[in-house]
Amino acid sequence: MYKFRVTKINNKTVGEILEESRREQDLSLEEASRETHVHPKQLMALEAGDYKNLPGGVYSEKILETYANFLNLDFGGLKKIFEKETILSRKPSQKTFVPKISAKNFIVTPRLIEISLGVIAVLLLLTYLGFEINNIFSAPPLDISSPSDNLITEKSAIEVIGQTEKEVKIKINDQEVQIDTEGNFRESVSLKTGLNIIKISAAKKRGRENIVYRQVVLTENK
Repeated sequence: MYKFRVTKINNKTVGEILEESRREQDLSLEEASRETHVHPKQLMALEAGDYKNLPGGVYSEKILETYANFLNLDFGGLKKIFEKETILSRKPSQKTFVPKISAKNFIVTPRLIEISLGVIAVLLLLTYLGFEINNIFSAPPLDISSPSDNLITEKSAIEVIGQTEKEVKIKINDQEVQIDTEGNFRESVSLKTGLNIIKISAAKKRGRENIVYRQVVLTENK
C-alpha cells in the first residue's frame, strides 16, 4: 500500500511544509521543476505563499497537487490549508485611517494669526512695489484735446492743447514746451501750406515715451 510522507503541519503554512519536505529530500527547486514540469517560479511562489503570482482557481490547486504528489505529501490535507490561505490573501489590505481636517478641528492660535498677518503684509508690500515700478517705467498718459486729427484749416498757426501728468516732459515737433502744475500745456504751432504732421511726445525720466500724431492740412487763402 502506497504511503504518504508524514510531516508535522502544526501552525505551518503550505509553503513551509512544501519547502521543508523538499529540503528533507535534498532536492533543489530546479530538480523539482524538471520532474514535475512546473515552472520554478510557480514552485517558488507556492513555497513563499505568494499566491498572487499563481494562476487562479483550479490551476493553482493542480500545481499544488502535482508538487504534493511529487514530494509524497497528503494533497487533501494541504488543500484545506491552501484554501484558507488563498481566502486570506484575497482580502483587501486595511487602509490607514487619515482623519479629515474640518472647520471644527481647525484651531486659531496666536502664532497662526501672527503668520497670517505677516503673509498679508508681504503680499501688500509686493503689490505696492509692483504698482510703483509699473508707474515709474510705464509711458505717461497723453490727452490731446486740440487740434483734432485730419483737421483742415485756413489759419497759418494752430494751438496744440493737451494734458498729462505733472513732472512729465512734453515735446511738440521735438521742441520742449512748458506744462503747469496740473500737467496742462498749450503751445502755438506754425503751419505750412499743405499737409502738416504734428508730433506730440510725453516722457518721464526713466519711463517709456508716449507719442501722439496729429495731421493738419493748411489750405491756401483764395
